Amino acid sequence: MVPRVGMTDLEALSVPFACIDDDGQADASRVVKKRAIRCALSRICGICGDTLNRPIAFLGPRSEADGNRFAFPPLHLSCARESAAARADAVGGHLGHVHADGAWLMVTTGGFDLIRPSRRGDPVWFSPNSVIEILEA
Repeated sequence: MVPRVGMTDLEALSVPFACIDDDGQADASRVVKKRAIRCALSRICGICGDTLNRPIAFLGPRSEADGNRFAFPPLHLSCARESAAARADAVGGHLGHVHADGAWLMVTTGGFDLIRPSRRGDPVWFSPNSVIEILEA
């Protein structure tokens, strides 16, 4: 993973790119909708903010994987692996989730669909297509 300017790898993992608003306020337990959409449209990683390559990974609770809808934007495979490893040590939120408890899965894919909110206040979702592999995280 390439750290964002001025941030260590550990800081980038604890406060991902998609969790920092325009004012610089960072909260790992919430995804900033504007950043999430930017990640999708610009094909950049939700953790490090760099351009994505294939395969793309999604990481989240089993409930999201089972529904094929992830709340956190797409990730580099390496960023997803590092984030999955760091999840056990996460204090507070992780990848837009208030609690990082329970079983999480990593889904690798060749592409994804962005599901925009239909009403103000609704979340953005990401739906992997062309799933390559589903792994325990």
